[in-house]
Amino acid sequence: MLTSFFGGSKPINFAMIVLAVIVYFTGFYLVSDVYEFTSLEALGQFFVLLAYLFSLGVLNFVVKRNTLSKRTTYILYFFVCFTFAVPVSFFNYDIVFSGLFVLLALRRIISMKTEKDFKKKVFDAAFWITIASLFFFWSILFLVVLYFSILFYGRSEYRNWLMPLGGIFVVLLLTFTFSLYYEGAKEFALSYFELPTLDFRAYSSLKLLLPTSFFLALYIWCGSRYIKQVSDAPQKLKASFILIIISSLVALFIAIFVAPLRDGSELYFLFGPLAIITATYIETSKSFWFKEMMMWLALLIPILLIFWRV
Repeated sequence: MLTSFFGGSKPINFAMIVLAVIVYFTGFYLVSDVYEFTSLEALGQFFVLLAYLFSLGVLNFVVKRNTLSKRTTYILYFFVCFTFAVPVSFFNYDIVFSGLFVLLALRRIISMKTEKDFKKKVFDAAFWITIASLFFFWSILFLVVLYFSILFYGRSEYRNWLMPLGGIFVVLLLTFTFSLYYEGAKEFALSYFELPTLDFRAYSSLKLLLPTSFFLALYIWCGSRYIKQVSDAPQKLKASFILIIISSLVALFIAIFVAPLRDGSELYFLFGPLAIITATYIETSKSFWFKEMMMWLALLIPILLIFWRV
């Protein structure tokens, strides 16, 4: 059973997930009729695959280091299944790399509860989020999560509120200097900022409508119980749980209101928080068969969509 197998955190669990990612990624790329199979394209996809696998490692580190879940691999399982359900995410270089840097930022944000090197963590988080925005502009909104973390852990020190500006300034200064030398400030500004679009026609396809409906159902069902668990969480973990909820709300806001491209890849930022929320429900629910059904649905939806071309 899936709940039993992924209920552990042995090397075999991680090996199976990594192997599944490599097989699915390679197979989808080879059979896709959208992307040309060229050496340059293959090299680019190889680096995207490395970035995605590194994202799995960062997500696992954040969860285990900050005790956001038990010692299971449910979170990685759901994160991978969610991505499989919207495989176009794999082929959006900007989204995958931006998502990686957002996770690196969340790693620093969640760890602020220890208050050790607090200002350095604030600077680092702002630094990573700004780098993420170079790939996908609207990921800059994750600064909201950073400022909530400052509110929870370091609101009494006014310099903590100004420190993110330093991280933002350093990245933009270096990027601006580089672009000034190669292409010019105007070109950089035009390429950096992305206008949102509200064209949802892509979601009329079952290939997007089905997984999106599944994500929404999981978010409502598991999220409502996740919020209830916040009051039962140890005092030192309450803020971390709330930050996960805020991260999911920021990701939803990006996907619904400000994404410049709507092909499903804009949902990628939601997968991390949603995987944590769903895995927490799986770990605490006593209904074995319902948990098993949820895990099988997460796996079968992407498999179904491979063969059901609509």
